[in-house]
Amino acid sequence: MTSPQRTDPPRRGIGAVSAASLATAAGVLLIALWFGGGRPRPDIPGLPSPGPLTTWGLPVVRLVHDVCAVVTVGILLAAVLLAGDGAARTARIVRAAGPWALAWAASAAATVLLTLSDFLGLPVADALRSGVLPTFLFHIPQGQAFLLVTVVALEVCCGAFLPLPPWSRVPLAALAVFAVLPPAYAGHSASAADHNLAISSLMVHVVAVTLWVGGLAGLAAFLRHAAEPAAAVRRFSTLALCCFVAAGFSGLINAWIRLGTPSQLWESRYGLLVLAKVAALAALGWFGLRHRRTTITALDAGGSTGPFLRLAAGEIAVMLGTIGLAVGLSRTPPPPSAGAGEHQHDALGYALPPFDAGRLFAEIRLDPIPLLALAGLAAVYLTGVRRLAGRGDAWPLPRTASWFGGLVVLGYATLGGPAVYGPAILSVHAAQYALLGTAGPALLALGAPLTLLRRAAPGATWTESPVARALTRPWVPPVLYVAPYLALYATGLFEAAQAGLAVRLALQAVAVATGALLFCVAAGVDPLPRAIHPSVRAAMLAGAVAGQAATALILLTGPSPAPGWYATLALPWAPDRAADQRLAALLGPGLALVTLLLLLVSLMARWRSARRRLGATGRDDGGPGGEGVSGGGEPRPDPGAPSASSP
Repeated sequence: MTSPQRTDPPRRGIGAVSAASLATAAGVLLIALWFGGGRPRPDIPGLPSPGPLTTWGLPVVRLVHDVCAVVTVGILLAAVLLAGDGAARTARIVRAAGPWALAWAASAAATVLLTLSDFLGLPVADALRSGVLPTFLFHIPQGQAFLLVTVVALEVCCGAFLPLPPWSRVPLAALAVFAVLPPAYAGHSASAADHNLAISSLMVHVVAVTLWVGGLAGLAAFLRHAAEPAAAVRRFSTLALCCFVAAGFSGLINAWIRLGTPSQLWESRYGLLVLAKVAALAALGWFGLRHRRTTITALDAGGSTGPFLRLAAGEIAVMLGTIGLAVGLSRTPPPPSAGAGEHQHDALGYALPPFDAGRLFAEIRLDPIPLLALAGLAAVYLTGVRRLAGRGDAWPLPRTASWFGGLVVLGYATLGGPAVYGPAILSVHAAQYALLGTAGPALLALGAPLTLLRRAAPGATWTESPVARALTRPWVPPVLYVAPYLALYATGLFEAAQAGLAVRLALQAVAVATGALLFCVAAGVDPLPRAIHPSVRAAMLAGAVAGQAATALILLTGPSPAPGWYATLALPWAPDRAADQRLAALLGPGLALVTLLLLLVSLMARWRSARRRLGATGRDDGGPGGEGVSGGGEPRPDPGAPSASSP
């Protein structure tokens, strides 16, 4: 008679993983505060002081806040990685995130009070009596950031305890990851030279570290009784390698912006603390290499989880110590850099030379967020192609060329001249969105990514999910495609996108995603959950054409968008506003219309060609496989069989 399978007590498991290293993190924090100058100073008579409670309490509470955030994300990520353990166990894992999310929300609320005290230079009680708290919460970036974290962390807590369906663990983990971003967006990087680049790099750094440290902590707590420990560790190992690269790259950019010159690394205390973080990153790289060479290999061979967990315990101690070092570094003033921000435009957050057409191809801004996203898309596609090649299954070279052509277009739009001048010149902004929302996604769709996924990972079934079926209803992609453009130019969203980095990046991501959805459904080169007749695909593209024509009409006849923003910029070389708005209507919607019409003509030509080929058989050209182009290179389905890839 077999004994029932043991289940790990969530609270005790997570507590054992995190509490053993918390003392290390606290000790490193205290050393960093002492060395970097963030420790309390004697009060100077006549000058305001927040008092020792705030001076010592703020970094300690921030450490608690960061640890709670990391562990919450890690538990939810572990629930995703251990999905093969069954719905009951993953539900217990998700519930274990609830208390940590509640502590996260409480520490965020405490951070608000202590930050207000530090902001006003008054003890906490006096700061509360001042009546400034509502203004701080709703009008000051630091207050807004931690108020948002408090609300979202409470939502994550509620989601962890509610009986949600199994698929909800992915959006719940994504929501928790989103909640770590507001403090980075409103933190001290916002005042750095080239603050847009500083904020972007810090956001990437924070997300990478959170996923890396939290994921390892979650696995360490719940791996012992996993049904498929080797598979879960393999999945996390791939994620950890990506996070290692992203954390190192983004940390390098952020340190360069703050230090200005390499000599500040050893000539300033801030630089020496940065070197300590580099040493910690190197140590964590060694841990990862040991995992790949020993513990993961042992798990693949059927060994126990003990060696992995023992090595992970030491790795987590170093990770939490690094978090303590990062909190101490945030309280350390960076060295004054000669000329830092001397030519920086205050509203834009970076230096902007006078515009000419040649600078659209000469200027580059290596923003880590789009750069790493594009690198990830390239790596995933090449992994699929390599997997097919390893099985002796060829993948069409034109498909690969089209995919990478789309990545080049998106890279130029987000890292080149359009990204530099888009926030300052309306016509460049409109052309940038034509590249982001139409030209780039069209090339990506012609690369047949869904077909590659189906052939490289035959077990993937998400294309048949209810969400996929809803998104591929013929009227949905054109509506989603047109929505960002109408929202930009027909509402006040355009000014918010030009002035705010977070809004701008979010809208650009939406434009790329909705464009890719439209062309994946309408182009007819990928398998879909539902059959769509070629005439319906043509109607979808025609609807997108009508949406771009409406956008052009709004730009031609509507009022000047974002007058306050352009008045704030006050660029002496700025083009005439009215003439530039007319040029925007030509460049933006015009480039998009050309791309859409080319795709429409190509679709109709392929349809007519398929009809001629199939005319002799007497088969309805709108039936399964009728277009002959929807399979992305896959064999034509049997005429009598239903097919999800039918046009």
